[in-house]
Amino acid sequence: MLIQFSVKNYKTFAEEAKLSMVANHDKTTRFAENVFQVPKYNLNLLKSAVVYGANASGKTKLVEAFAFMRGFVRESAKQQSDDTIPVQPFRLSTETENEPSMFEIVFIQEGVLYRYGFEVTEEKVMSEWLYYKPKTKEIELFYRFEQNFGEVHKDFKVQDLIKRKRVLENTLLLSVADSANESIAKKIFSWFTQFNVIYGLREIEYMHYTISRLENEIYKTHILTFLESANLEIEDLYTVKLPELNVQNSIMYFIKKFVEDKKVYTKRAKYDENKRRVGQEEFAMLEDESTGTAKYFALSAPILDSLENGNTLVIDELDAKLHPNLVEKIVQLFNSPTTNPKNAQLIFNTHNTNLLGANLFRRDQIWFVKKDRYGTSTLYSLASFKTDEVRKDDNYENKYIEGRYGAVPYLQEFEKYITNKTNN
Repeated sequence: MLIQFSVKNYKTFAEEAKLSMVANHDKTTRFAENVFQVPKYNLNLLKSAVVYGANASGKTKLVEAFAFMRGFVRESAKQQSDDTIPVQPFRLSTETENEPSMFEIVFIQEGVLYRYGFEVTEEKVMSEWLYYKPKTKEIELFYRFEQNFGEVHKDFKVQDLIKRKRVLENTLLLSVADSANESIAKKIFSWFTQFNVIYGLREIEYMHYTISRLENEIYKTHILTFLESANLEIEDLYTVKLPELNVQNSIMYFIKKFVEDKKVYTKRAKYDENKRRVGQEEFAMLEDESTGTAKYFALSAPILDSLENGNTLVIDELDAKLHPNLVEKIVQLFNSPTTNPKNAQLIFNTHNTNLLGANLFRRDQIWFVKKDRYGTSTLYSLASFKTDEVRKDDNYENKYIEGRYGAVPYLQEFEKYITNKTNN
């Protein structure tokens, strides 16, 4: 379970941005079911969080920061000595363009709290640190400055890796330790593996994952139930192996590239002129079904997996191609103790302001990203506003649209600008 994520000097985030899943200590706050307790650490954590902001404000860049950290932890050990690190600092300032980017994450895995982070440039790891809290006191397992690893705690058994210089300057000690089967590193690596981040073309990658889950009949039934709950009228799903293709620019090659060698079909009821059922008709998911249906299907396995295993799921533009009511239902699945007994967490960004008026979120679950005139994005929570500015019974949707919370496009001169341009 995620407690906090921090990023600094990455893409649009020049200054440090922190997204916290720690609930406010307000016992009178609405929607107590949206919070779960971790008694060992005296923590109350949120089951979901939503991020709003204008176009190009940095919402997707926040998701990309999550994705970069996850990806670099998982792939770092594969780096060759001459490989660059695919990180991008804030480039609109001479103060930051040559400085390292920082990422830190705090989470609980198998009942133990960890705090892990690193600073990297394209060339090397500038610093890396790992702390854990087996009981009440946080203990430093290691702190690395470039290739100086300092005094490593005896519980983190990597001394031999360091002595043999197995950790390159462009790789993470944590990742190399995992590849060497160090026990603590493997637990942390496992958390990052279960931490899913979906954005951009990764939606297609998750289509492949969902298709693979159809091979299990029990899981296929769960996916069908998930689709039926959205009233999509899909009665069955099946896959067909794709033939070998040599045409590089065909849509089938594109499908095969991202969905491996299988194509998914749906079955829908077919009726005669008297509206009597006469059988079923088959449709190709990616060619015949709507893009919304295809996306909902692709998301079904990651969502169901997260709920089943209590994992954290981050989705960029969850509302894209999906009906607002459907997005609301997905959020409710995570907020509900009935459908989310293992306290999975959902973090997503959206432009769908209807969710703010749907009585889904507490103030501490609502976040905003805004960008200033210098191109710097700032992340802040609705809970950071004073109580006389934001009340529990406010209509958050209306006030956000009015610009009370910021993070909306400035369109005051929009009509005037367009008029001037079209008249000239």
